[in-house]
Amino acid sequence: MVKQMNIIRPASSVGLITHTRSFISWATVFVVCFALVANHPPLGTAAAVETTPPVQVTRWLDKLSRYVRFRSAKSLSCAGIMDDSGPPSESTLARWEKQYSPSAWSVRFPTPAEVIDFHLKFVTSESDKNKEQLETLLDVPYGSGDRDKVDIYGNNLPPDAPLFVYIHGGYWQMLEKETSAYPAKPLVDRGIRVMIVGYELCPEVTLEELVRQIKVAGEFVLNYATENGVNMLDQAFQDAVGEELNLLKDVYLISGVYNVQELRYTKSVNKDNLLGITDTNAKRLSPLYASYDHLRSVSEQEDSLRFHVYVAEHDSDVFREMSIEMSELLRSFGMKCDLSVLPGLDHFDIVENLASSDYTITSAILAGVVAEQKK
Repeated sequence: MVKQMNIIRPASSVGLITHTRSFISWATVFVVCFALVANHPPLGTAAAVETTPPVQVTRWLDKLSRYVRFRSAKSLSCAGIMDDSGPPSESTLARWEKQYSPSAWSVRFPTPAEVIDFHLKFVTSESDKNKEQLETLLDVPYGSGDRDKVDIYGNNLPPDAPLFVYIHGGYWQMLEKETSAYPAKPLVDRGIRVMIVGYELCPEVTLEELVRQIKVAGEFVLNYATENGVNMLDQAFQDAVGEELNLLKDVYLISGVYNVQELRYTKSVNKDNLLGITDTNAKRLSPLYASYDHLRSVSEQEDSLRFHVYVAEHDSDVFREMSIEMSELLRSFGMKCDLSVLPGLDHFDIVENLASSDYTITSAILAGVVAEQKK
């Protein structure tokens, strides 16, 4: 449902902020990670949102972080077992099926089906209202495919307004930009233009092709930002855009999938391998196996790129583990990265709440823009 960059965006969502002539776009294959909880300052006179988690959540996060490091040191991860021994056992596969089924972990509704039904109705309703209430520019093509288009909200804002780019989740095979505009109004109301990116879905394209497609979208956003803003984070994209990479200010990773190796065998997510994951591309499509050394020069600058990884308390164990690992990986390459486990939320309302101006993540985005504009 929400969540990545340098490679592909998929079961999760990703938000990118660009400031004056700036852009942020992060294709997803790594879908969401978290690490030390961040405290965001209040916005003017608006009600401050306390983002410090309850003590029990902090303790849980510390224990989980140490557990993840233990697993890695002992080479006991599921990915390791898969690499060494081929397909998983029936018991391991059954565990993976549940771990990668986000609706099974929500406590808001009696059944997973009700969770999904509510989510679809909510995002559709909020997106429709935003189309009616905000000035829009819809279906702007960035590629040749039917879904290779973006929708722009707040099209009446000044040309140099900050730009927030949102790439929706859906396991690369569900949802669309038309029902993913729910984060727009709180940002547009504060002078931030919002761009919702659409993309072709699997199995019409493979996950590898989807990644290439998102990179094309990134180039489009960059051109848009420099003319009236963008940027992708892998080495080839950095070589292409050069110093304009510095325009990228904040990347928000929300409940993402950062390792697709186990997904290769899960029928609930990848029936008949509709994602096109193979021995050759599994690691290449997994942000947790990518190098971010090319971003060190950017991270060393005073006003450098910042990563914010969010995951829900009621996400599955594997989603939380991946979030921790992703945030730790980014920091190992010198990136500024904070990790936040949001109490009481699940994989779905962690993004549904983006429709509210006083929500933790929305407040963080607004605070970041305000701080940037004061420089």
